[in-house]
Amino acid sequence: MSSYLALEPASIIPETMGTGKWAACPAPTRKYNDGVTKLQKISVPEIASKLEQPFSMMDVALVGDILASVYICQGTLEWHKHLDIDELFWVHEGTILLESEWGEERLRAGELAVVPKGVGHRSGAEERAVVLLLRCGVTPDRKNGRRRLYAIFGEGSLRRVGLHDAARSAPLPFQFRTATRFEDAVLQVAWGEGTWPVEIPAADDHFLFVLDGTATVRTSESMLHLHPGDLAIIPEGAVYQLSTTRGTALVRMTGYRE
Repeated sequence: MSSYLALEPASIIPETMGTGKWAACPAPTRKYNDGVTKLQKISVPEIASKLEQPFSMMDVALVGDILASVYICQGTLEWHKHLDIDELFWVHEGTILLESEWGEERLRAGELAVVPKGVGHRSGAEERAVVLLLRCGVTPDRKNGRRRLYAIFGEGSLRRVGLHDAARSAPLPFQFRTATRFEDAVLQVAWGEGTWPVEIPAADDHFLFVLDGTATVRTSESMLHLHPGDLAIIPEGAVYQLSTTRGTALVRMTGYRE
């Protein structure tokens, strides 16, 4: 059964401007999709335009176990860590400094890094930056108690991934290559022009994000036209066709399979 959920927008704003502390608002209302072939489009630029204050956030989708949110990074958050979840920081616009107990990375548009569970970290930016934040959206007890209480110095390091470079390095079109893994999910990139071979029906919930170019996703019930910054949520069991124009690069998030 599909676990895809569409979320009503929910915001999180700082307790006091400039303190870098989150103040949680009421949990978002969830709506189950009403048919396995119905598609949903989310525009990251449109979501970001509704977020006016530094570190305001909007939850936009729960795909499988992964919650996708958009937040504004401006200023610096306080140091913190999460014992039960990894966090993937994916910069859509601007530049952020991601500091952690395992080192730091300066991330620009189209770049990402994963902060593993238990690793202290904070994000900051001198100018407004738009960030996609991906993390587990289910309760920790459903993740079999996998947690890290503290980070050991030298045990690991942050790894910056450039999605545009990863897509361009793929030798053949239409073949998704793994860019990074986090939790039970994998983020993949591919490029191509024309009609893509896709798994039919979709084996699990996943999303497609347009890095460059344009894409069209069709089912028997709906059709979406996607531009850079748009993502389409594909529910498990969907039968769909994907086509792209010249110069298109896509990102796909799906469940990790051995």
